[in-house]
Amino acid sequence: MNNGILSDHEISALCKRNNPMIDPFVPFQEGKPSYGLGSFGYDLRLGNKFLVPLGGINTVLDPIAFPVQHFREIEVNEILEIAAGSQVLAESVEWFNIPDNVCAVCWGKSSYARCGLLVNVTPLEPGWKGKLTLELANLSPLPIRLHIHQGITQVVFFQGRRPLRTYAEKETGATYQDQQGVTLPR
Repeated sequence: MNNGILSDHEISALCKRNNPMIDPFVPFQEGKPSYGLGSFGYDLRLGNKFLVPLGGINTVLDPIAFPVQHFREIEVNEILEIAAGSQVLAESVEWFNIPDNVCAVCWGKSSYARCGLLVNVTPLEPGWKGKLTLELANLSPLPIRLHIHQGITQVVFFQGRRPLRTYAEKETGATYQDQQGVTLPR
């Protein structure tokens, strides 16, 4: 068993078991921006559902008392342009089933980073399952075009000993366990 970063061989093995770690799994790189298995990670794809902020006077985003009425869901088939200085929440195409002894972190892809797109994703904790919610912020003074079903972020996996408690066993509850798509704070 590896203790450290997982290579393409190890990621592939975890994705070809009965309970795949990534579904659907693409065992090679394709597309532009690329997606699929890399040497030491997996480039996941941008889904087609988004939560877009409506804005408003005196609206404050508070993770404890989140104003859900200030977001609307949209579905996009090919491209979505994010206005300069704005952000959206998005979903991954892939469903994740993180093993109890694996965790993962995400980084933005260089093509989008060079355009000014910041991709923020919290760690994928041991035992977590679901589609990822991605926060996409345009730091550029120009709009950024996102391509649906193409690569959006790279996930890097680490394996170690099983922790004392997995995501599903947390004292505060597994708030985002089995999330089906783009999800607002709960």
